[in-house]
Amino acid sequence: MREQNHHAIAGFLLPFCAAGMAAWAVLARGEEHSSLTFGILFLGVIPVILLGGLCLSLRSIPLIGQRGDKDYAYSGLTLNILFTCMYLLSLLYFFK
Repeated sequence: MREQNHHAIAGFLLPFCAAGMAAWAVLARGEEHSSLTFGILFLGVIPVILLGGLCLSLRSIPLIGQRGDKDYAYSGLTLNILFTCMYLLSLLYFFK
């Protein structure tokens, strides 16, 4: 039995965590985007989570041959790229 590719699984789940935090930040604050908690969460925590997911997805790709989870590795990488692009577009929207 092969060992799980934990990097691939975490890299797949982290963009969803970042998206949930972004949704909570937008819904909880409404139109008030200038508060300190929104700034810390939206400009600090969410990009770190997205970057961590991207790094874990990239680190999982060489481990596919040993540990498997090819679907998690590639879909995690795709999701991280997609959610990072969406995050960058939302920055343009909020700070325009």
